[in-house]
Amino acid sequence: MQFSEEFLYHIWDANHLKKNLETQSGKRISIKFPGRWNTDSGADFKDAIIKLDGKVLKGDIELDITTYHWKSHSHNENPEFNNVLLHVVYEDNGKIPYTISENGDQVEILQIKDKLDDDVNKLIKHYTDEPYIEKDKMCLLFSNMSLDRTKQVLADMGMIRFEKKVKRFGAEHYFSDFDQLLYLGFFEALGYSKNKYQMLQIALNIPFRELKQCYDKGMSKDQFIAILICSSGLIDHLPSTFSNDLKIKWLTLFQKQKYINESSDIKWKLFRIRPVNHPVVRVLQIVDLLYDSLESSFFHQILKLFSFPSNNFKLSEFKKKLYSYFQTENDYINQRYKLGKTRIDTILINIILPLTILYAREKHYAKLEDAANTIYQNYPGLPANYLTQYMAKFLNEDQKQLIRTKAIYQQGLLNIYYENCQYHSCEDCSHLIE
Repeated sequence: MQFSEEFLYHIWDANHLKKNLETQSGKRISIKFPGRWNTDSGADFKDAIIKLDGKVLKGDIELDITTYHWKSHSHNENPEFNNVLLHVVYEDNGKIPYTISENGDQVEILQIKDKLDDDVNKLIKHYTDEPYIEKDKMCLLFSNMSLDRTKQVLADMGMIRFEKKVKRFGAEHYFSDFDQLLYLGFFEALGYSKNKYQMLQIALNIPFRELKQCYDKGMSKDQFIAILICSSGLIDHLPSTFSNDLKIKWLTLFQKQKYINESSDIKWKLFRIRPVNHPVVRVLQIVDLLYDSLESSFFHQILKLFSFPSNNFKLSEFKKKLYSYFQTENDYINQRYKLGKTRIDTILINIILPLTILYAREKHYAKLEDAANTIYQNYPGLPANYLTQYMAKFLNEDQKQLIRTKAIYQQGLLNIYYENCQYHSCEDCSHLIE
């Protein structure tokens, strides 16, 4: 049966759950009051009261079909969800027993698919979905703002967004080392919008540490490729440009190797996907860098990007070095399918730099932190995405030109959108106006 979030609201509100509940982290939980249904922005239910391992707590409840919806719905970007004390999901499809909030807190997860009571089937017979009607959007923040003030506001908001990323990685670092965090981030980023979760599943199912153990036992690069392609089910979805001989080669390598034999049932979304965005191509774009890093450390391999002579750092040289890391020759894909500079820039801003800052602070490497901050604050603007294009309609021409100059300004614009604009919270922007 296909569940919708609206149906979950009914289940939660009417407490159609069995007794003796436990969160995914193993804590005993009982629901004293499910909360009041929230028709405004923020979490689904407000002022709920639960008892968690004997401690009574009051706060918000968020309901999602899967754990990953928290991230795909951008709740991890939104401070309005920082008061959530329980993430109720139909199915937990994550690998850690907590959801990470915008401020880096660990939120307990309650999976309910195996905890529904007998009355749920009666509800199904009478339940129908109601269409969602989006509100009209309106924003006046930038209409009377000077260019200098716009620059300052966006730079400040860009740093706030950056620190949020550092904080979230810090929370995830509790469960994963820097190699795994970088590895997870790369695969998710390479999935684009259609296959972000699917690509993430590859890295979750075959952790970097396990790959290193295989490498130490003699795993070749071709075996490594075969493991990634075959264990993920992508071997059955090769693009037409890949020969049947290559398919047979990878299948044979996978069947004969003794390192990793498990396969996962990943639901790939391949309808009308551009050849360069095909998951097989994306995997092949990163295998050389990944394989070369298995001898030591993926994260420390990336840290070499920041190795420059003292007082001789040049952003142009850094960018050249960055692109050379990811645009190496590959025996299996055409050069025109190499990883694009835009995607590399996005990975740098969203993954590499926040992780570098987290690492520098943990190790007290002040110069490394300064270098990463300098890069972020001066990195050229990235091509517009659908959100920055949407927000641009509220800007004048000078402000639009400003946004294009630096990535930090674009990130600042995104921060304003995620915190306020998507929830029409115009009054919350008032403090930004001079």
